[in-house]
Amino acid sequence: MKYTICEQLYKNPSIHCASLVVTQNFATTNDGRFDFAKPSDDLRNGTLTFVKSDGKVFGITCWHVIEHYRSQIDKSGNLDSHSMRTMVNGFYFVLDRFVRPKPQMGMPNLDIAIRELRPDFPLAIGKIPIDLDQNNNLPQRISYGYAIGFPETMKYRIQENTGFRVSMPQVEILAELQAVPTGRFTMFSEIDNIPENIDYSGMSGGPIFWSTSEHYGMLGIVYEGGKGAELSNKSIYVFGELATAEVIKEWIAQVPLR
Repeated sequence: MKYTICEQLYKNPSIHCASLVVTQNFATTNDGRFDFAKPSDDLRNGTLTFVKSDGKVFGITCWHVIEHYRSQIDKSGNLDSHSMRTMVNGFYFVLDRFVRPKPQMGMPNLDIAIRELRPDFPLAIGKIPIDLDQNNNLPQRISYGYAIGFPETMKYRIQENTGFRVSMPQVEILAELQAVPTGRFTMFSEIDNIPENIDYSGMSGGPIFWSTSEHYGMLGIVYEGGKGAELSNKSIYVFGELATAEVIKEWIAQVPLR
């Protein structure tokens, strides 16, 4: 089967998302003093997806990412102990103003968190929010999705003259769909040589796109991914929350006005 990705998306898959890292703000030095915490390659993270509608910009991630951040605050007993930041062109703070949108009647709770952002924030880190008001309607027939995110176990250190910095690659997963989703959905993919230590934790909150040769748009938000051997004979699986333009606009309607 031939899979086609729009050239604009293929050239820069992460243009609409960034890492969202739960960061310890302070650390104890060897002599017992407090100092600013240094970057670490073992930080937990999710992915933050940028969208816009009606002139406003929003960030979407998974609710379990926000729950992890809040649990670190609770354990420390200090509201300033941790923060959420991106890891693009430096650390930019993302304040916890996220809300959990309500599901449609009879559906399970959404693993989704959303908040309004300053319109210039994505541009400051070299990103562009995907425009939900464009007329890129979901095709009637799709057989695959294209998921993007930042696995937390793939961080690595780059040595520099003054020390080191932490970098993180993006991962793209092109996987099959059994049908056009109407709610939570699963995608499966096969690769010949799957790494033994592969772990896609950290992609949570990343976008899943539908794509044709000329257009693409939002299909879902990743909430889990990993090896698929336990579920089927496929190599990789991705679980997604349905997040078409129409669905996301329903979530936006539940975000408090600034």
